[in-house]
Amino acid sequence: MDSITNNFLADMGHPTPTVELTEYGDFTCAHCRRSRPLLASILTAFDGRVRYTYRHFPNERCEASVMAAVAAEAARRQGQFWSMYEALFAQPTITRSTVSILAIHLGLHYHQFLADLDGEELHHRIEADRCEGQQLGVMTTPTFFVGGQRFYGKLTQSRLAPIVHAQVSQYAQPVLSKVDIANGMIYWGRGE
Repeated sequence: MDSITNNFLADMGHPTPTVELTEYGDFTCAHCRRSRPLLASILTAFDGRVRYTYRHFPNERCEASVMAAVAAEAARRQGQFWSMYEALFAQPTITRSTVSILAIHLGLHYHQFLADLDGEELHHRIEADRCEGQQLGVMTTPTFFVGGQRFYGKLTQSRLAPIVHAQVSQYAQPVLSKVDIANGMIYWGRGE
């Protein structure tokens, strides 16, 4: 595993620190599609303690891959990124017709969606994600970063869950372990 800069940020108003789980993925990648149930189980198991971020790493030689990433970003502009994200991963094939139908189904402003799909701005946004991934050593999808550590290879619950658990445990809030009233001392610990 390789490290990137750690960016563990506690959510404002939330008592538990959040561990960053970032995925560099591709909506047309079979391995990314197969990892959805595992990702969902990790996010459910560590509910509220893991912040998930999706970054685009499309296959530049595959038109459908790039189109899917642009469609997701066009949906983001209308507040529907996660709905489009789920819909794209559920599609067996992705074409312009497919993403257009999804836009209608999700209730997006259709003409704005098409303009965004055809514009250059979102392509630049996706290319920025891809370049950032390459700088971090991403070569294949999916590649996950958990608390700044790169995780790649065969993605299984038994490999990913302990890494997430270790990060969550490392940044767990200390608990009051002992109060010594006679000496006016308070001892903090993690139940050790």
